[in-house]
Amino acid sequence: MKPLKYYFHTLFSAQRDTTDAIRTKTILESFHFLVEKLKTHERLFFVRFGDGEFVTLMQQDHRNYVFNENLEKELETSFRIEHEEYLIACPINYPYDEFHAKGIYRQFSWQQEMIEVMEERDFPQDLVFENPCIFQCLGVFRPKLLKRFLDDFVRKEKKMFIGSTEKTTAEKLYGPIDYYVQIPARNAYESIADWWPEVEGNAGKVDLVIPSAGSTSNVISVRLWNMGVRCKVIDFGSIVDAVAGKTSRSWIRLQGHKVLQALQNPPELSFAERLKFLRKDIKFYFRNQVI
Repeated sequence: MKPLKYYFHTLFSAQRDTTDAIRTKTILESFHFLVEKLKTHERLFFVRFGDGEFVTLMQQDHRNYVFNENLEKELETSFRIEHEEYLIACPINYPYDEFHAKGIYRQFSWQQEMIEVMEERDFPQDLVFENPCIFQCLGVFRPKLLKRFLDDFVRKEKKMFIGSTEKTTAEKLYGPIDYYVQIPARNAYESIADWWPEVEGNAGKVDLVIPSAGSTSNVISVRLWNMGVRCKVIDFGSIVDAVAGKTSRSWIRLQGHKVLQALQNPPELSFAERLKFLRKDIKFYFRNQVI
């Protein structure tokens, strides 16, 4: 059931402005498009740009890494790829849909600065971009749909995981990992020369690569693309942090426990945990009706 605010918005707000130069799909539009692409393409890259990537493009430090000029250049290269098998998710001009919720998914307050970055760098703006928040929104609001997606397109595949999350934790979400490449939790790009050879040497042996490296995930994607690796690459964002119990994002602090329902084998929760999550759910439900 959609929240009350969604119906009020539909009744009293102006229709979606389709004249915006930069357009991004709704959560479900992007999700269903990705599903169809995965069914029909042997090679497909789903590449997420979020606020962190734009911070780097603005030549500033981010909370998880310091500004690096080479990182900036590789991010720019990634954003300039225009190909039907290289899907770019962009955090600008989210259309209002049923998933909008404070702390979970909504427009960035500094969106105009990101638009200015795109204009200054002459990035393509006449595309319809994918939505970068697909997986966190499904994890919170549609965990069964997320589970079905993982069962169909992820868990049964021969795969590589690149990240700082422990292998056993990542496997709870993604299924068996054939090649596990461990990287630092912070400033991963600074040490890319150390761990990249392992990625490069094994990427051709798998059907799916899951980069979980913050902005460096974009670097992994563009490098694999330029290598001509014929596999699928999906950046899931921060949902694995929810499985690990890391409160790295506000959405995880609010409703990250919902992702546990998408696991192959959801954990048995103690009475205290069930009570804590129930309180969170009740509080979030009523708050989400209006904001």
